[in-house]
Amino acid sequence: MAIRTETEAAVGPPGALARPDWRAGGAFTTGELRLEQTYRRQRLRRHLRLVHGWGVVCGLNLVAANDGGWNLIVCPGYGIGPCGDEILVQRQFRFDLRDYLWTRAIGASADRAWIGIEACDDPAAYQLVARSACGCDCEQQREAVSRLVDGFRILVWWTAPVLPWGGFDACGGSAPTCPQCPDSCGLPLGSVALPMS
Repeated sequence: MAIRTETEAAVGPPGALARPDWRAGGAFTTGELRLEQTYRRQRLRRHLRLVHGWGVVCGLNLVAANDGGWNLIVCPGYGIGPCGDEILVQRQFRFDLRDYLWTRAIGASADRAWIGIEACDDPAAYQLVARSACGCDCEQQREAVSRLVDGFRILVWWTAPVLPWGGFDACGGSAPTCPQCPDSCGLPLGSVALPMS
């Protein structure tokens, strides 16, 4: 029987999530708390993605605003992104598609845009912190984020997003393969034909 070294034991199997080993008298540092938070978030993402799957659970309809222009509305709803992130829109969210035109490749003549939504962390509160000693004796304070809330951001693609699908046959007698996270964690909501003007 081979003896494992400390380094081998610390690495674990491929894809294993690391977490602190809390013990009395052990380190209670910012890094350890962040590692614990990352571990919990990644476990929840993995559970949602592999057990429940990803997609729109309810709502999140993409509709045109009644002004006849470039304005779109994402209706309230809940979804799970392809990377397992929860996406919650609590009230209708209006945005102008013209704000995203700069993201289109130069010279591209797309007549359609694909709209998606992605989970993100939004700052919710700030606190004053002293600047590090820079040698100029300024010692001015600055604001740093102290609290985060779950948020979302709108994504616009100018080509159709690739949606991974394994094509699993339930009657084939074998277990489905575990889906991999795609390149983008954005949840596609729909496509829009661009106005001519």
